Amino acid sequence: LLVMSHSADLTWQLVARNNKYYQLRNHIRMSNDPFNNSGKHTKRHCGFAAAKVAVVKVKNEKQVYATLGDGSKPNQPRKMYSKKVFEVTSKPSEVSRAVGAVRPDLADIAFRRAAKLQRLVKVQNSVRKARAVKSAAKTFKRKHVRKSKQ
Repeated sequence: LLVMSHSADLTWQLVARNNKYYQLRNHIRMSNDPFNNSGKHTKRHCGFAAAKVAVVKVKNEKQVYATLGDGSKPNQPRKMYSKKVFEVTSKPSEVSRAVGAVRPDLADIAFRRAAKLQRLVKVQNSVRKARAVKSAAKTFKRKHVRKSKQ
């Protein structure tokens, strides 16, 4: 986000159909904006044109975190965004509450996304543990050994 001398509405009108994140697949408008929780190509879900942003992502395939930008410090890129890390065992409502503090309209979407990502991380971790146990139990022996010519 840059310091803008015009509103988010005007920005959206100018770049709605002509930006890097706009995708049209089978006549369905989608967005791969990094600050978009839903993938919908709408002004409400658009992160690059909004002053306040909030997005839920996965960190190191082990934790869920929310990146929050409240619109303050636009001239200091490192301080523009803050990250809140949540354990996989935490409730999705905690993530939703953190997102709702910045963008109340995205709290419901953040709740659903956090629940989905936490479920995904739990399944991945359980599959990894099961694979580790299974591979530790396997012993690889050569089944067909050539007889020596002696």
